[in-house]
Amino acid sequence: MTGKRFVVLIATGLLMMWFGILGINVLLELRYLSTASNDNMQWTILQVETEIANLNAVLSDQIAAEQPDIGVVRLRADIALSRVALIDSGRTGQAFVEDPETARLRQGLEVFSDRAIEILDNSGELGRTQLLELRALTHEIRPDVRQLALLGLERGVERSEAQREEFARQLRLTGISAIALIIGLTVLLLILDRMLARARERDAQLLASSDRLTSTVAASLDAIVTSNEQGEIVDFNASAETIFGWSRADILGQKMEDTIVPHRYRAAHAAGMERYLTTGTPRVVDGGRVELSGLRKSGEEFPIELNITSAQGNHGELFIAYLRDISDRKIAEQKLIDARDRAERMDRAKSQFLAVMSHEMRTPLNGILGVLDLMRTTDLTSRQERYVRVASASGEILLEHVNEALDITRIEIGTMKLAPSPFNLDVVVQSIVDVLTPLAHEKNLSLNLQFDPGMARPFLADGGRIGQILTNLIGNAIKFTNSGSITVAVGGVHGADMTAASISVTDTGAGIPPESLEDIFEDFVALTHAEGRQSRGDGLGLSISRKIARLMGGDLTVQSVVGQGSSFTLSLSLERSTAEDIQATHDDGTGGVIIDPPSAQQVLIVEDNAINRSVLRDMLEGLGHKVTEACDGAEGVEAAQKRRVDLIIMDINMPVMDGIEAVRRIREMAGPNQRTYVLGLTAHGREEYLAKAEAAGMDGFCTKPIRLYALQDILAGIGGAEASSAGDIVADSEQIDSATLTELVGALGAEKTTATVDRFFEELETTLARLVGLTVGADAEDISAETHKLRGSAALLGLTALVAEVDLIAAASKQGVAPAYADGIESLRQMAAESRDLIRQKIANIAQADL
Repeated sequence: MTGKRFVVLIATGLLMMWFGILGINVLLELRYLSTASNDNMQWTILQVETEIANLNAVLSDQIAAEQPDIGVVRLRADIALSRVALIDSGRTGQAFVEDPETARLRQGLEVFSDRAIEILDNSGELGRTQLLELRALTHEIRPDVRQLALLGLERGVERSEAQREEFARQLRLTGISAIALIIGLTVLLLILDRMLARARERDAQLLASSDRLTSTVAASLDAIVTSNEQGEIVDFNASAETIFGWSRADILGQKMEDTIVPHRYRAAHAAGMERYLTTGTPRVVDGGRVELSGLRKSGEEFPIELNITSAQGNHGELFIAYLRDISDRKIAEQKLIDARDRAERMDRAKSQFLAVMSHEMRTPLNGILGVLDLMRTTDLTSRQERYVRVASASGEILLEHVNEALDITRIEIGTMKLAPSPFNLDVVVQSIVDVLTPLAHEKNLSLNLQFDPGMARPFLADGGRIGQILTNLIGNAIKFTNSGSITVAVGGVHGADMTAASISVTDTGAGIPPESLEDIFEDFVALTHAEGRQSRGDGLGLSISRKIARLMGGDLTVQSVVGQGSSFTLSLSLERSTAEDIQATHDDGTGGVIIDPPSAQQVLIVEDNAINRSVLRDMLEGLGHKVTEACDGAEGVEAAQKRRVDLIIMDINMPVMDGIEAVRRIREMAGPNQRTYVLGLTAHGREEYLAKAEAAGMDGFCTKPIRLYALQDILAGIGGAEASSAGDIVADSEQIDSATLTELVGALGAEKTTATVDRFFEELETTLARLVGLTVGADAEDISAETHKLRGSAALLGLTALVAEVDLIAAASKQGVAPAYADGIESLRQMAAESRDLIRQKIANIAQADL
């Protein structure tokens, strides 16, 4: 509106200015016409003609007189000459200045004037001769004067006509301008009228809006308090009266800090107002909702939700506060918080209960499984042997359930720790597929592996947990598929440093209904068919797998079609590792030599559970070793100071002194067992105590129950360590994966396993010969194919040290380092010669333990 009004004012001013200029021009023209300059010019010319005629007449009279009156002649001559001079001056001269004819006539008058003045100004008296000459001049000039008079009349008429035309034009222009001005003024009047109408309409709208705002404020459920820059309350709605207990009439004009602001906030409120008014920088104003406290008239302080905005008033800035009494909400929130805390305490109590129970169950399981292992070493009837196998299998299942319950507990209470280390994904996947293939074949299922070659590289992650998830997925697929096939597909997308890995396990089983796809990941959920037969879900396996996957930053999802099968996909972001990392890892643990297990060794068992001590003693003595027992850490430290032993088996959790502290003291004391191999045992998870055990000086760490074959492996490794020149202790379990080898022996039997091992080493010799004949760089693809095949076979047998050496050879080939490639082949040949006898011995030990 302001812009339009400015335009209207400018337009009006311009029109008035234009009309004023036209009026001035008309007045000037009218004034010019009123001066009668043409009449004056004609009168002057006629006077010249008249005076010339008079002079001519006087000259004729004086020439005819006997005594000419020279004075009269001079008088008439002067008058005539003065009239001639008037022609060249004023408007008359300006009228003739541009006309060539008048110029010629005026030149003749000028010659006449000059000659007449010359005759009149002669020093002598005017004689008859001079008078005759003057009359001749006068007579001669009279026609020109006459013609000049006629021209003057003609030019005067023309000039008058032009002036009339100009005046008429000015009048027309003025008239047109007057009409335009009237039109413009009319338009402006219309515009002003429209602006006035809009202003009235806007005033009406503002009035209606003000009425609505007043009604809204009055009916608002929130308290609305308006104050000025001095903090004085200028408005107080009905809700504010209800909330604060003040009447509007009583509180208007009073300051907020004296009425509704609690005493403890008044200084801060005053400082905030002063800061805002000084700097203009808001903190609470227009800062959104905040929770503070208000003060009722009764003096009760209560929680409020506050939002303050500002607006410009007639006398400065106004602050509008919207307040809400949130006492009820706070009470409800506190109730919810209390309920949540109670639920969390109950959940923690449940988790603690599960953790304690799993620990307590591991301890008797240690005894049960240990006794079953010992029973297999005795002469049993076929029926007894079958009973032992059933009991052992049941114990293994119970142990698996205990481990799963412990995993759930550790995940829920946040104590599960991942142990990332370099590992080869292809080895992990291939080994699991190899182990579970016989199980699939028992159900006439084909187990296929589709491995993207780009994923055959080292990664840095907890490979054990990934293997646990895959074992669960593939095992479930075999369990819930009656016919068809199972396919394990491994692929990924490679970034700069990370790889988005995708591992899917697809089966051709019965499938899962869409509404149950997420239920199978719940704890202890098992889906069943209408006939009551279980179709999917086995309790904790899938739940643990998904939780571990998410703990690793990935996820486990499922897609399924009823009647066609299911596909579980493990998605993980894996950090890629380098060959140097693998080298460093293996150097840390696989640098020792492997020798045959030693003969009888001295073993100190430090364990507070009498049954476990008894079982361990029987196991060790059954293997031909000598045993000393201690009931707690303090007794173990004392026993370790008395006599040197070859192995200390130290329980972690014991009364009086725990195993961690006991080992720390043994290592610090200069006793006979300061460097003795110490194997830690715990019924809890490995991750909880692994770091503490290593820090205390333990060389190995196992979870209960410890099995007989594992104990054999450890004892064999200790013997090799003592024989090494460096004195480092290395367990051969790190050279050969006992679990993989045990599974293989269980599936094929000792005899077939030994035959497979012999065939592998024969093929190894052949492969080594081919590798020696290949050239680094030129035969990179052939080397990669040979090492990949060799690696898979070694992994199948659990020959982890050989797998690592093969990786080094492959890495040297990829990097084009020929000397490292040649050294690797030679090292692999030597390692193969040493590993062959060792693995044969381990197979025999496993077979003996199974008897």
